Amino acid sequence: MKINTPVEKHKLNNRDILVKRDDLMGDGNILPPWGKMAGIDALLENLNPKYPLIHLAVNGSWSGWALSYLCKQRGIKFIYAYAPSKTYNQFILDKAKENDCEFHELKPNMMAILYNRVNSYAKKNDIQMLPYAFDHVDYRNNLKERAEKVFKEHLVDHLVISAGSGVTSSGVVQAFSPGNDLFSNSNKQAHIITVSNINTIYEKYKSHSIVSSAITVDKTKYEFDDMMTDYKVPFPCNGTWDRKAWWWLEQMESQLEGDILFWNIGGNVNA
Repeated sequence: MKINTPVEKHKLNNRDILVKRDDLMGDGNILPPWGKMAGIDALLENLNPKYPLIHLAVNGSWSGWALSYLCKQRGIKFIYAYAPSKTYNQFILDKAKENDCEFHELKPNMMAILYNRVNSYAKKNDIQMLPYAFDHVDYRNNLKERAEKVFKEHLVDHLVISAGSGVTSSGVVQAFSPGNDLFSNSNKQAHIITVSNINTIYEKYKSHSIVSSAITVDKTKYEFDDMMTDYKVPFPCNGTWDRKAWWWLEQMESQLEGDILFWNIGGNVNA
């Protein structure tokens, strides 16, 4: 796992955009190309390895693959919970199988119902379960600390980042500290692009005391399942979330004065 992923310059409409390449955290073979893994591993560090860990992985998510490997490295028995379907990504399941994890199959249903079923199963069987979307202080602090190092080196005026639940982006936004910056004479703006409900992201930030008029959340016009496969991005970019944020930036960059950093959380789905 590559913790110190690079910041690169990429062209967008003939303008230089800084891109945090967290998709390079994994190689797409042993580990997924996903910037959440350092935070997940920090969360695992404080778990009791005597007890198994179960996690619900929805279709398209790399969480089960990543956890199967990270738990194996820490000597934690991992149980991959999922609801099988004709469209469930077999590539991800096969990657998790390589790490000798167990699988717990569920009947397909709404996400909230599936999560509650897994939670009940875990309690009955003395199994550990991570919070939804990894919303834990160890996870968020790891993201925040990594982001602080980035923004100390790159004093940008705008942060653009995608958000699903708002948990991962909250750590990065907190480190960015949007608003007036006396040291750089800048009014830093954070731009959050989401496939979720806009208020869901604002409420998540608020729950972690992240409130600023310099934070704007925009809902993409593209559907969650639209992977935007025909839309070209100059680096590996996840179609479910990050590619939609890059598209937003392409439309809006002419209205953003100053330097821009795009935080790429994930690479291609079938990397």
